[in-house]
Amino acid sequence: MKILPAVIAVLIVMLVYGCGSSGSSGDKSPLAGTEWVLFEMEGVKYEPASGKNVTMILDGTAKKMGGKAPCNTYGSVYTKSANKISFGNVFSTEMACAELDAESVYYKILPKVFAYQVSGDKLYFFDSGGMVILRFKAK
Repeated sequence: MKILPAVIAVLIVMLVYGCGSSGSSGDKSPLAGTEWVLFEMEGVKYEPASGKNVTMILDGTAKKMGGKAPCNTYGSVYTKSANKISFGNVFSTEMACAELDAESVYYKILPKVFAYQVSGDKLYFFDSGGMVILRFKAK
């Protein structure tokens, strides 16, 4: 039950940030404030069987990240400098579903993120070796 307050906090941050004005302070890059939808993990196309996308949104002011996966909502804090980014411990709700294995793989990849690039409506996360490990598109 310790996870529940953290999940509620992330959901509130996402709601407040989504309703906030574009004039707020913090990160103004397309990275922050855009809802991103996962379409590839470690070079393999990702299409959820349930139709429930994996999403991510970063709050540039609070430096928090949150999103939805097929089974659970999740979140983390993040640090960013230039094109380097890293996520803290990822937490999530603990619901089960048929896509839990793929969701678990995603949660294991997030700590490997070292850098990012936004190109048009695409977001690419790289590991420390420069390999693209996650690909998202803007919703």
